[in-house]
Amino acid sequence: MKISLNWLSDFVELTERDPKVIADRVTEGTAEVDEVTVQGELLEKCVVGKVLSVTKHPQADRLSLCEVMTDKGKKRVVCGGTNLRVGMRVAFAHVGARVRWHGTEITTLEKTKIRSEESEGMICAAEELDLSTQFPESKERVIIDMGDGDADVGKPLKRVLGLDDVVLHIDNHAITQRPDLFSHVGFAREFVALGLARWRKQPLKKRPIFSKAAMPFAFKNDIPTLVPRYASCIIQIDSAGKTPEWMERRLTATGWRLVNLPVDITNYVAMETGMPLHSFDADDLKGTVHICQSKKGEKITTLDEVARPLPDGAIVLSDDEGIFDLMGIMGGLRSSTKATTKRIYLHSTIVDPVSIRRAIIATGHRTDAATVYEKGIPRVTCMLGFTRALELILELVPGARIVSKMEEWGDDGKGKPIAVSVARAQRTLGEDIPAKTMTRILTDLGCTVKSAGSKAKGTTLTVTPPLFRLGDMRGEHDVIEEIGRIYGYNTIAVTMPAASIDPQPRDKRVHWMREYLKEEGYTEILPLSLVGASLLRKAELDPAEAIAIQNPIGEEESLFQTSTLPRLLEHAQRNLLTADGELKTFLWGHVLRAGGIEHTEMSMLLWCREEKDLKSAALLTLKENLLYALSPLGLSVSVTHRKDAPLFAHPGRDADIRVEGVTMGQLYELHPKIAQRFDLLGRAAIATIDLDSLFSLPVKTKVVSPLPLFPAVTYDITARMAHAKAIDSLLKKLESSHELLEKAQIADLYAGTGMEKGKYNVTIRCTYRSPERTLREDEAQAAHKTVEELVTEYAK
Repeated sequence: MKISLNWLSDFVELTERDPKVIADRVTEGTAEVDEVTVQGELLEKCVVGKVLSVTKHPQADRLSLCEVMTDKGKKRVVCGGTNLRVGMRVAFAHVGARVRWHGTEITTLEKTKIRSEESEGMICAAEELDLSTQFPESKERVIIDMGDGDADVGKPLKRVLGLDDVVLHIDNHAITQRPDLFSHVGFAREFVALGLARWRKQPLKKRPIFSKAAMPFAFKNDIPTLVPRYASCIIQIDSAGKTPEWMERRLTATGWRLVNLPVDITNYVAMETGMPLHSFDADDLKGTVHICQSKKGEKITTLDEVARPLPDGAIVLSDDEGIFDLMGIMGGLRSSTKATTKRIYLHSTIVDPVSIRRAIIATGHRTDAATVYEKGIPRVTCMLGFTRALELILELVPGARIVSKMEEWGDDGKGKPIAVSVARAQRTLGEDIPAKTMTRILTDLGCTVKSAGSKAKGTTLTVTPPLFRLGDMRGEHDVIEEIGRIYGYNTIAVTMPAASIDPQPRDKRVHWMREYLKEEGYTEILPLSLVGASLLRKAELDPAEAIAIQNPIGEEESLFQTSTLPRLLEHAQRNLLTADGELKTFLWGHVLRAGGIEHTEMSMLLWCREEKDLKSAALLTLKENLLYALSPLGLSVSVTHRKDAPLFAHPGRDADIRVEGVTMGQLYELHPKIAQRFDLLGRAAIATIDLDSLFSLPVKTKVVSPLPLFPAVTYDITARMAHAKAIDSLLKKLESSHELLEKAQIADLYAGTGMEKGKYNVTIRCTYRSPERTLREDEAQAAHKTVEELVTEYAK
């Protein structure tokens, strides 16, 4: 975006003239200025000269000796121009002027001799004065030809060419959220707010008078929700006319290519007001004109003479002969305004920015108009641009007159008041900016501000954004940002952040359990806590219990996990090939269910491709590892059979994990159906535990017992048991059966060859000891006999 300071001067009086100061302030407060172009920077000490005589150089065939009339009298110059003639007006650079020597490096001219002939100055080509845009025909040895005559001879070249402007090159990326700044009017407001200018008194403008005659064609808007604001009319003209020099200079300075007067006016208005318009040759339109959406496969030949296939949903104008305008991007060649045009169909329209963006991507065609349209042009700009274009057309185009009524619909919208706490704004910005200063800043930006409040409650500003800022000033945070940038972030006192560096208290139990599990060969994984409905269903979990994400990355990350199980199984499925017959993993994660149920959960998985024996079964091994990981907490942990197994658990191999008598998790073997879905052939055991409930219990101090003074006597007893009987009940009976039995524990399990179905052998190791003396063999055997009887009876 290029902003001309001369153009801005139509609306404001600059209080700062230094281009560098202006650029720095605009960069600090509004948008980054990439470059500052000072027009005519190389035209100091350059004037319009008139060639009085041209003779051949006596010692060089390609050089000429010229006498030139300037503001300082006649000057003798050696020149290599090929188009020199007597009476020709030229661009003459005096000694001391800075020029680009043959269009390259900048050099300062001095009085010199060229092949023994004195030369006082230089007759310049366009590239030597950075005037190639104004004089494209002047290249290499073709010097600038300003025509014959005496007009302006001796006058400063800069003034004659009107090159006294300063142009700011604004980075478009810096104003993406500010469509109002794609205009000189928008930057005029910013200059006033930034303290760089003050408003000029603008003359009152009369609204154009429209004819009562109907449009020459029927008009229908088929998509009113995508085109919410519109204005158009028909203008009769005698001829296209000629673009005035002042308009040419401004358009050229801001990067526009001159076409013809009606088109140049629409481009001029686009730069001035931020409203891209389009003028059509009304006589090229046939039948009913529709605003509609294109269908895939339809085509339009645009103004650049390229036939473009259109996607579904591009917003277009069409008549009975087809599409003639790709709205918001580029007009069609068929309906363009030409030198022969006598009736202009002028329209100004607000188009859905999302549709414009999609059309740009689909067609691969970006234009200046599209860049503005995709940002979301404020509705109020529609009539502002339309009436300004009509004003210029009626003033400049020969015989221009409005010959139809105005076709219009939609409104400009309405600003919603925003409550802004002065205290909050001060805290956010880190500066005690007075309420009066805030009010002034916001008023300069076009807002309506009302102040209310008291010392006790603080001052609150009620801010109503202007119609041209409805898109980006929506909340208190937006208003505070506006205050901060205009006040100047550089003026806010620098304050180093201060915060305590004391480490937050951490629950070491997490790390204890993690280290104990790693000792047992488990690997911790760190998956996402977001899942998809398909993964939940695959693990036999109900997606209806999950809470949906409002802006998901994708369908596979659209729900909060209701359990850590799905991600644990998914990881196992992906890593089976790297596991050497066994996979041990665990994870921690936050789980959340509908109804506000949430906690931190730990899950463990032990998968074995093959089980060697009953003792090394995955479920029993996982139980042993879990109890070991919980042992540092000093809590009482037990595993009890569960009757109603969930769908993902094996119905006969499912248990509750109870800590201090409270159920806090589950230990189970994965249901074969689920295991098959995740390619877990063999046995897969899972343990899950609610860490929030677990860590709500205080850690118990371990009391260490002294080493026994007397030796123990140990006997093993093997019995055949049914799988249906719980061995835990037997062990509890044994430990209370005799005072000399210190402990009874399982030493071995066997369910191999020759074993009856539903049966297995269990070896129980019994340890006998007396705290007062060394046991005799007969005492130990007597006690063991009681134990054998209990085991035999239980095994029946």
